[in-house]
Amino acid sequence: MAMDADIGADAPPTDKNKLFLRMFLQNERRLYAYILTLLPHRADADDVLQETSLVMWDKFDANAPPTEFLAWGRRVAYNKVLDFYKKTQRTRARLSQVFLDRLSESAATQTEVLQLDDRREALAWCLEKLPERDRDLLTRRFADGATTQSTSEQLGRSVEAVYKALAKLRQTLFNCVQKTLAREGSA
Repeated sequence: MAMDADIGADAPPTDKNKLFLRMFLQNERRLYAYILTLLPHRADADDVLQETSLVMWDKFDANAPPTEFLAWGRRVAYNKVLDFYKKTQRTRARLSQVFLDRLSESAATQTEVLQLDDRREALAWCLEKLPERDRDLLTRRFADGATTQSTSEQLGRSVEAVYKALAKLRQTLFNCVQKTLAREGSA
C-alpha cells in the first residue's frame, strides 16, 4: 500500500497509529486478496485497497478496536468496491449485485481456507517443537486403529495417565498455535 510520506509526518506516533498499523499490516494481504476477487484489474484493486485503508483509518477507534479486524475490513472493502463500480459506470465490467454478493461470500470462504492453511502450518511447527516423547505419544495414539487403551498398553502406562498426557499436549499445542498465529497476524 503506497501512502504519501508527509501524511502525518509532523504528528508523533500515537497508540492509535501503532495499533491500527499493526492490525492493518497483519491483515493487509488477506484484505487485498479479497478485493482482487471482486475486481478484474490489479490497478483497480490497488486503488480500492488504498481507499479502504483510508476509511478504516478514519473510522478506527483505538479505545474500542474491532474484535474481527479482517471481517470489518472486508465490509469496508466491499462497500468501496460497490462505490468503484458506481463511479466507473463500466457497463461491461459492471456486476449484478447478486453476483457480487455471491463472489464476496466465495472470497470470504477462500480467506477462511487460507486461515486454515495458516493454522495447519502453525500446528506442524508446534509439533516439531514438542519433545520426542510427546511426539511419540501422539504418533502412537493417532495411528490407524489405535485407541487410548492400546496406547496405554504399548507405553506401560494407565489409561488415565495417557488421557491426562493427551489433554496436556492438546492444550500445549493449542496455546502454541494461538501464539504463533498472533505473531504472524492470522489469529
